[in-house]
Amino acid sequence: MCNLSRREMLRFLAIALPAALFGFKTRDYFDKELVCVHVYDPGRNLPEPLLARSRKLGQRSSSAEYFQIGLPELILCRTEMKLLEMFQYFWPVTRPEVKQLQGSVKVIYKQPVIEDIDKIADLQKILAAQNNLPQDKKAGLAVILTLNDYTKQACPHLIEICRTNRIDELILFKDPSRPPYLCSHPSQQKGFKRPPPISAP
Repeated sequence: MCNLSRREMLRFLAIALPAALFGFKTRDYFDKELVCVHVYDPGRNLPEPLLARSRKLGQRSSSAEYFQIGLPELILCRTEMKLLEMFQYFWPVTRPEVKQLQGSVKVIYKQPVIEDIDKIADLQKILAAQNNLPQDKKAGLAVILTLNDYTKQACPHLIEICRTNRIDELILFKDPSRPPYLCSHPSQQKGFKRPPPISAP
């Protein structure tokens, strides 16, 4: 039997329930500090792993866990500032920085999940329409890709589209502990702000 009054019980639940929910919070890539960002000029030399074409494009597995930080896997956006200025280092990337990114770009096109590599071709159509619009000389176009075990298969095709349409910046978010390992390749960025919590490959 409970000897607490109704008021005392409500007070207990008001304290205990949020504590219980907080205690069982799901850990994600930010909690594990496994989010890095790479900013490229598609018109320049890019790391070879991003250009290597797969012999066979596999199917996306419904049972596999793919790296995801809450952004659509593919975004085409217009920017008022160079995203290289926002992401000067590979790592660490924080939730506030991702929220700042979301608030500082104008999204033109997005694919929450790239279910079929052929869907990348839709981006080509959107860019063709954008090229027919009056251009703001102060703004640039950027493509943002969440790079995971499936979307990396689309990278060579995506880079080709970026180069053909003169995209200003290609931004990749990825788990630095999984291939392809990009941190050792030439980059516009300054490297790591502090040592990453992973061993070098």
